[in-house]
Amino acid sequence: MGCLELLFTKDAQRQIRDELANTKTHLHIVTAYCKMDAIRFIEESLKSNVPTKKLLVRFKFGDIVNGSSDLEIYEYCKKHSWEMYIRFDLHAKTYIFDNLRCMLGSANLTSRGIGLIEDHNFEISTVANLSSGQMKKIEDMFEDSILMTDELFSLMKNDVKNRVINEDPSHASWNKDILQYFKPKIETLFTYEFPNCYFSDVKDETSLDFLELQSIETSAIIRKFKQCNVYRWLVEKLKQMPEQTISFGALSAELHDAIINDPKPYRKEVKQLQVYLLDWITVLGIEEIKIERPYHRQMISLISTNAN
Repeated sequence: MGCLELLFTKDAQRQIRDELANTKTHLHIVTAYCKMDAIRFIEESLKSNVPTKKLLVRFKFGDIVNGSSDLEIYEYCKKHSWEMYIRFDLHAKTYIFDNLRCMLGSANLTSRGIGLIEDHNFEISTVANLSSGQMKKIEDMFEDSILMTDELFSLMKNDVKNRVINEDPSHASWNKDILQYFKPKIETLFTYEFPNCYFSDVKDETSLDFLELQSIETSAIIRKFKQCNVYRWLVEKLKQMPEQTISFGALSAELHDAIINDPKPYRKEVKQLQVYLLDWITVLGIEEIKIERPYHRQMISLISTNAN
């Protein structure tokens, strides 16, 4: 296996610009946060009339109110023939050019994320070729998300304008008329969406990055953990199993298929991520999942379908 080339913020920006200049047919961008100046940079860097342009963003209520994303990017996307999709559980950041090449890393599509301003973030990305199977999983992410429409945009715009917020905006949600649009499935995972250590080894907020959480209070961790992609994926996978139970080995195989990092993690790495995941479930006392070892074989079972 060759060495992985790492691109830091400004290098990643140049890579994006070069890739966009050569993009002819398809452009897919997946980013939790998106700002107007950054999507404008993308559009203006294209040298061809790319017929298929798709943007997937998180667009939680708090993202808009706190300024992490701009609501008006929808109007810009519509004007420039982009399809815009939303899923509230999104954490991924990836840029895909002509269904062939992918830049994957930590950079959101914001001025700070891709280095459009001097005071930018320190981000790390890498570029890899995509197989048709991997591209199919990316397409599935879009298919399982909600297409932004004029009607949905109007509802969101009015909710932001008219809402009186008496709590931390990051804890607030869209109103019920908007939430009824969203029931996304989780078919794909990234390794950074997993715990990266045993729960007993959590010393500070860096171990909670996958939860986007800055508090190490147990109640807050439990709430965010049950909302994270990998936990929700596990609950949905267990619902599909006979008797809603799966063995450790079978779960490892399912996880290996679901993870779409490039390069693909070894099965040994996937098993370690799974060990961390199950450890967190055990230590946090998550009641919906039961983990036991009948006849020295670890089994994972769903006790309740109410995992929210």
